[in-house]
Amino acid sequence: MRRLWVTPAKLYSVLLGVVVALSALFGMYTFVYSDKTLPHVSIAAVDVSGMTQKEAAAKLRERFEVFFREGIKVVIEGNEEIIDPDNIDLTLPAETLAEHAWSFGRRGSWLEQLRARITAPFSMRVLSARIEVNEEKLASEIAILAQAYDIPRKDIRFDIRGTKVRILYDTKPGRILNRTKTKEAILSRLGNLDLSPVALTLEVDNFFVDPESGDSAKGKVEAVISNPIILSYQDQEFRIEREMIGSWIVSRYERNRLVPALDTKLLSEYVVSVAEQIDIPPQNPTVKVEDRKVVEFVVPKHGRALVQNDAIDLIVKTLEDRISGEGTMKELSLPVVVKKPTSEGSAADLGIVELIGTATTPFTGSPKNRIHNIKNGVRFLSGILIPPGEEFSTLESLGSIDNTTGYLPELVIKGDETIPEFGGGLCQVSTTLFRSILDAGLPVTSRRNHSYRVPYYEWDGEGNFIGPGLDATIYSSNPDFKFVNDTGAYILIQGYVEEDKATFELYGTSDGRTSSIDGPYTLEESPAGEPLYIETDELPAGETKKIDNAHPGGVAVATYTIEYPDGTLEQQEFKSYYRKWPAKYLVGAEEKSEETSESSGL
Repeated sequence: MRRLWVTPAKLYSVLLGVVVALSALFGMYTFVYSDKTLPHVSIAAVDVSGMTQKEAAAKLRERFEVFFREGIKVVIEGNEEIIDPDNIDLTLPAETLAEHAWSFGRRGSWLEQLRARITAPFSMRVLSARIEVNEEKLASEIAILAQAYDIPRKDIRFDIRGTKVRILYDTKPGRILNRTKTKEAILSRLGNLDLSPVALTLEVDNFFVDPESGDSAKGKVEAVISNPIILSYQDQEFRIEREMIGSWIVSRYERNRLVPALDTKLLSEYVVSVAEQIDIPPQNPTVKVEDRKVVEFVVPKHGRALVQNDAIDLIVKTLEDRISGEGTMKELSLPVVVKKPTSEGSAADLGIVELIGTATTPFTGSPKNRIHNIKNGVRFLSGILIPPGEEFSTLESLGSIDNTTGYLPELVIKGDETIPEFGGGLCQVSTTLFRSILDAGLPVTSRRNHSYRVPYYEWDGEGNFIGPGLDATIYSSNPDFKFVNDTGAYILIQGYVEEDKATFELYGTSDGRTSSIDGPYTLEESPAGEPLYIETDELPAGETKKIDNAHPGGVAVATYTIEYPDGTLEQQEFKSYYRKWPAKYLVGAEEKSEETSESSGL
């Protein structure tokens, strides 16, 4: 049998040929991908292999723009909700990510680069999308969503009618949206550039209070309402009756025990009403207008104001002393301070010579507290001077939106409760100001629509229906309505309320610009959904009370155009996403007498 021998020379020639072939192949591979991302490289769910940086960035933007076109979809208990990406400052650094993907296999030591390039055709490399989002604003959006779905648990609690105190022992688990898990799920979906909806479920929230703490808690409440309180300032007296004190008592829980606490919002509402009878506002410099021209300022005057926070603290301390058994003080002296006017100047020197913009909005049918807040907000903004080049913040100019600045709580719905919040109705003020800015042709730097459609803002000052899309919501400390004074002269804001309409007028110097609004147009509309029924102890068993109207969801758009004297055009698009909002009803719960302890207060 003949044997075949491979000589060293032949073996060397073969190996050399293989090396040359592989080198040529690797060189061709390197040449082909010289300006492209290596194979099997993706950014989250977006495959960018074989693309130039420009192509990869374009593909990322195309994917990302779907979020802004359709919104971030969240499904809760089968109901789809939309989060507007603009409301959470969602951004994706497409160019930076494309450069990062391209640099894979081109950074590190030569050995690391060689290893990455050789293995790239055979293994997938997934890079993070590195999206950017304002997590505080995202938490705020999630809280708004949760309000419509949360059903708080029912522990043992106080039932106070006048001066009669009893403990209700019927308990019931609640269901809540887990804020932390929801946030993590949304961030994960965005980080993966996954366009599918985020599916969420409500979690059971079980009651946990020891029923044996009821008798002790009842005794503390009876001590709190044992005597009235008298507030005095000079020759004025204000008597807080026992029944009113009882209405401020709420159920709180410490280490699984029921304890009495104070609803400071209701208490503050009372202090605000006292302040209305004491306060005399200072007369800030304002302008006298004749034939739509500003001719001079009115002389300022001093005023006085109840220090509402201090007054609240006095009342709270007195009642807390009663809870702890340390005192029963009945008379309190109210703290009042002198208020001085602020701004000074001359209308002519500041360039305040003509009307440059105005708008009126109706608030027909508003409740008493809402009307009060609208008037108070208009008063705060009236007389403000905006220097040239300055960005104006509505929230900063309205002062603290609480009892210290004269605002009243206005009822809002959260879960299955109806509670007051300070400043309800101030969006009428910001919306009216927004429309006056549009009329004046000033650049808007921050504006956000309401979470759901509000009928007050779908009419113009002449009573014509215009639909949704020209509202501007505000809420401390975000969102805010802002604009820039780019006229080159001071602008003076003057506002007033007549009957059921609010008006703002802007005075300054016109530079000849004009403005227009195309819209608003309703792009789509969705039904409000099935009504929600919430059990309550505040109504007789079986009785139903409507507490919130239904509002359809949808999307609206308006295009704002400013034309400057030199012919330059600037446009802004205001796109508004509105959630569907079902009607809500309170339903009186069936009382379980055998589980209820009842006794009379003093």
